[in-house]
Amino acid sequence: MREMKKILSVALACVLTLGLGACSGSSGGGTTSGAANSAAPAATEAGSSADSAGTTAAAAETKAENSDGPIIVGFLGWSSGADAMYGLVPQHLLETYFHKVNGDFSEAVNAANKLIQSGAVAILGPSNSTQGAAVAELCNRAGVLHIPSSASQLVTVDDTGNVRPFTYRSGPVNTDQVVTMASYTYSELGNPKVAILYETTQVDTVDMAKAFKDTYTGLGGEIVAEATYQINDVEFRAQLTSLAQSNPSYLFMPVMGYKEAGYVAKQLSELGLGDIKLIGNYVYDTEDLLTLAGPELEGCIFATDGDLSDSRFDEIKAEYQEYQQATGMSLH
Repeated sequence: MREMKKILSVALACVLTLGLGACSGSSGGGTTSGAANSAAPAATEAGSSADSAGTTAAAAETKAENSDGPIIVGFLGWSSGADAMYGLVPQHLLETYFHKVNGDFSEAVNAANKLIQSGAVAILGPSNSTQGAAVAELCNRAGVLHIPSSASQLVTVDDTGNVRPFTYRSGPVNTDQVVTMASYTYSELGNPKVAILYETTQVDTVDMAKAFKDTYTGLGGEIVAEATYQINDVEFRAQLTSLAQSNPSYLFMPVMGYKEAGYVAKQLSELGLGDIKLIGNYVYDTEDLLTLAGPELEGCIFATDGDLSDSRFDEIKAEYQEYQQATGMSLH
C-alpha cells in the first residue's frame, strides 16, 4: 500500500484563544450572547463556501494520493478557556496515535534527508526494512547510492515491482533464511507441531512469519496456533498460555530485537512451558541474549549468516573489543 510508506504528520493548531472582550464583564446568558455574536461572521462565511466543500475535499484527497511527501492532517481545537477539554484531549490522542503509526519511521526519513542535503554520496543502513524502504525512496529519487542491511524485498523493489537502481541490499532477504529454517524444522526435527508468535508493526517480522507458515504448511507441516504482539512489549504470558493450549513442540518467533526472544524464553520457563523450544532468526545470534536468558534458551534453534567462532572473524572481534566496552553491546 502506498500510504504505508508515507509519514503521517499532524499540524496541530490549538491556539484558538479568541478574545471576547465585549462579554468579559458579563456572565451566564450575556457571555453566550456575546460569543454567538462574535461567531456570526464566521458562520456566515462558512455557509457561503459550503457549496465548494465537496470539490475542495476531492482535490485534497487527490493531492494526498499523488504526493510523494508526508500526509499532513490538520487539527483545530481550543487550548484554553472553558472549551479547552475539546481541544487538548483530542490533541493528545492524535499525537499518540500518529506516533504509534509512524514509530521511528519519520526519524529515519528526516535523517536521510539531512544526509542527502549535506551532499552524502552514499548512505549505509538502516537495518529496519520499514525505515529502509522509506530511505530507499529518497535515495533513488536523489540518485544517491543506498546500501541497507534491511532484509525485506520491499527495500529494493518498489510498489510497482520495479527494482530500485540505487539501492543494494548487503545481505540475503529474510525469507530466504526463514524458508531454510522451515525446511530444517520439517525434515530434521521430524515435522513437529509449531506455533508462531510475531510482532505486527514491522514488515520484517510479518514477512518472516508468513514465509515460515507458507513453507512449513506447503511441506505438509502443521502450524497449530498463531499470536501477535506490539513493538516494545515485554509481557507475553497471555499469548504463551493461549498458544500452549495447542500443544506445540516449537515456537517460531522472528524478532528484530533480541530481548523479546529472551523475555519469551524466560516466561515460558516461569509458566512451566519450558518444553516448548524457540525457533528464531539471525537476530538470536548475540551473546547478549544468553546473558538475558541463558538456561531458558536450551534447545533453541536459529539461523545465522556467519559463525562468529570461525577464525576469519578474529580480527574484527579484536578490533571491536575496545568499542564494546564503551557500548556494552557484544559483536553479533
